[in-house]
Amino acid sequence: MGFCLYVEAVGGVVFSKQGRYDEALNSLLAASDCDGSSAQPHSSLAAIYNALDDRDNAARHYHVALQLAPHRPNVLLNYAMFLHRHGRVVLSVSFTVFLHSTLFHQKFGSTKIQQIKQT
Repeated sequence: MGFCLYVEAVGGVVFSKQGRYDEALNSLLAASDCDGSSAQPHSSLAAIYNALDDRDNAARHYHVALQLAPHRPNVLLNYAMFLHRHGRVVLSVSFTVFLHSTLFHQKFGSTKIQQIKQT
């Protein structure tokens, strides 16, 4: 993680926890500009926009985060909660199942999955 990305992302999280959402959004937008390949600023931006009931911006940043890190558990979980909050329950359950599958694969690897399939 580059220094610029780190400083801006940490600032965004700190501002968000203090309820200073405009400053948090500015810091996280700067973090996403520092490193366009990092999902974390987009995931954090989406969470803040969701908390502010800005559904369109939340969805846009969740989609970017999912494109950049499709198997990152926190991104999947936050997106599933976003979908559930906005009435997309079936899709939310699908993301939750995918999250469990991802976590299982990360913990046990493909060898364990093959063993389970053979039983």
